[in-house]
Amino acid sequence: MSENQPTNNGSKKSFKETAASLWEKLKNFWTTPPKGRHLNLKEILCFGGSAFGVSTMVTVVSGMITATQISELFGIDVLHGPLICLVASILGLLIQPIFGKLLQNTQTRWGKYKPFILLMAPLFAALAIASTWSPDLIREQEFDALPKIIYAYCICTPTLIIWNLFQNTFYMMPGVITPNQQERTDIWSPIGLIIGFSPTIMNVLGNALRGYFNNQGVEYMAYRYIGVIYSLVGFAFVLLLFKVKERIIVTNENKEKVGLFDGLRQIMKNKPLLIFTLALILGSVRTTIEVDSAILGKLRYATDIPTGQAIFGSLTLITGFAVTPNMILLPFMTRKFNNKTILIFWMTCNALGYAILGIIGVENIAQGALSAVLLTVFRFIALFNAIASLQPLMLSEISDYQQLKTGKRLEGFIQMFAYALVLVFTNIGYVVIALVKKNMGYQPSNYFNVTTVSDELMKIATDYFDLALWISAISAALMAIAMIFYPLSKKEHAKIVEQLKALSAEQHNAPIEGEVAEGEPVAETADGTRVNLDEEVAVDKKDDGDDGSLGENPNDTKF
Repeated sequence: MSENQPTNNGSKKSFKETAASLWEKLKNFWTTPPKGRHLNLKEILCFGGSAFGVSTMVTVVSGMITATQISELFGIDVLHGPLICLVASILGLLIQPIFGKLLQNTQTRWGKYKPFILLMAPLFAALAIASTWSPDLIREQEFDALPKIIYAYCICTPTLIIWNLFQNTFYMMPGVITPNQQERTDIWSPIGLIIGFSPTIMNVLGNALRGYFNNQGVEYMAYRYIGVIYSLVGFAFVLLLFKVKERIIVTNENKEKVGLFDGLRQIMKNKPLLIFTLALILGSVRTTIEVDSAILGKLRYATDIPTGQAIFGSLTLITGFAVTPNMILLPFMTRKFNNKTILIFWMTCNALGYAILGIIGVENIAQGALSAVLLTVFRFIALFNAIASLQPLMLSEISDYQQLKTGKRLEGFIQMFAYALVLVFTNIGYVVIALVKKNMGYQPSNYFNVTTVSDELMKIATDYFDLALWISAISAALMAIAMIFYPLSKKEHAKIVEQLKALSAEQHNAPIEGEVAEGEPVAETADGTRVNLDEEVAVDKKDDGDDGSLGENPNDTKF
C-alpha cells in the first residue's frame, strides 16, 4: 500500500507507520543490496570507514612530507625536498610494473587488492611516524648538515614509495567492489567527502598546532603530534576493509597469468589511458602554489607570522571544502555529462582562479584581512574540483576497456601510467621549480620556526608566489586542452560493459544466481540480477511456491 493510499479506516498512513516502513527498508538494506546493485549498507559503511583510515594515513605524508616541507622540517636546502620526492617516484616507477604483475596474477579468497592494502598498512604507519619525528640530534645540527641530508633521504624515500603504492592500490578498489559503474559513482562520491574531510581537518589542526608551537620556538613538535595521532587512528580504521568484498566480471583471459613485458605491451593498446595520462602529466604542476600555501598564509594573512598561520589554518576549512559541492553533485553530474566534460570544466576553474591572482600579484594585496579574503576566494575557485574522486572511477572504466581490448584488466599496470609515471613527471617539474626557487633565493627553511621576516625575505617570497600562480594556471589550462581528445564516453563504456557480460556469460555457459562469496567474480544479467560467473554449472530453483525463489541459500548448495 503506498503512503497516499487510505488504510482500512479510510485515513492515510500515520507518521509512525511511515517511519516503521522506512525502518524496515533500512534494516533490509543493511544486509541486502537493492535490485541491480551489489553492496549492502553494512559493506558501504565499512568501505567508507576504511577510506577514512586510508585518507588519514595518507594525509600525514601528502600534507607534511612534501617537496617544500621536507626542506622546512629537516632544515636542508630547498633542492633536497623535490629531489627526495623525485628519487622516490623513480624508484616507485621501477617497482610499479613488478607490483602490477603481482596484482594481476594474485587470486585469493579475499580478492586481489585487500591483501596488499592490509599488509602495507602497518609498515606505512610506522614509516609515516618516523618521517615526521625528526630526532633531536639530527634536527639541532646547523642548516644543510650532512647527517640531516642523509637522514631525510633514508627515511622519506621509502615512506613516499609505500605511500604511493598504498594509496594507489586502495584507489583501484571502486573498480572491483562492483561492476556497476553508476553504483561505483554513487558510493564513491559520498566516500570522497569522507576522504576529503581528513586532510581538511589536519590542515586546520596542523596549522593551529604549528602556530602554537611556533610561539614557543618548537614548531617541529606539531609534526610529531600529528604524525603519531593520524597514523595510529588511520590504521585502526583501515582494518574495516576486512568486511568489504571484491567483485569483477570474469573472462577466461583475465584469469591467466601475465608477464611483465607482456603487460606493458598490452597496456600500450589503451588509447583512453594514454590520453588521460598525458593530460595528468601536463596538469601535474597545476597546484604548484598550493605546495607553498602554508608559507603564503603565514606571511600574508596577518602582519605577524603566528597569527597568519592560525588564520590560514582556519580558512583551510573553506578552501578544503572547495571539493565538497563537486563530490555531492558527482553522481548527478556523471548522469548528465561525460567525465571529460566534467574535468575540462574543473580545470578551467583551476586555471582562472590562479590566473586572476597572478594578474593582481600577491605583493599588491595588503597583508591582513584583504589578503586572507582575496587569496582564499580565488584559491577556492581554483580548487573547485573533485579530481581525486573522479580519477579512480575513470580508471575503473579504463580497466573495463582494457579487459575488452586485450582480455586482461591490468589494473596494476594502469596504476603505473596514471599514478607512478605521472608522479615522476610531477617531481621532475618540482625539481625544476626548486632550481628556480634557489636562484631566486627562496628557502622554505627561512620561514620555519620564526615569528618575523625581513622585507627582503618577504619580497623574495611574494615574487616566487606570483610565478607559482602562473605555473599553476598554465598547467591546468594544458590539462583541460588535452582532455578534449579523451575518447571514452558514457555510451561507449556502457557498450563495453554489455560486451564483457555477454563474453563472460558465453564462456561460462550458465550462471549461478544469488549472493557471491568474498573474492569471487561477479557480473550482472540484463535484469540486474547478481550472478556468479566463476562456475560452469547451474542450480535448479526449488519449487518453493509460486514466487520461484530458491529454497535455500545458493552459497550452501552442494555440487
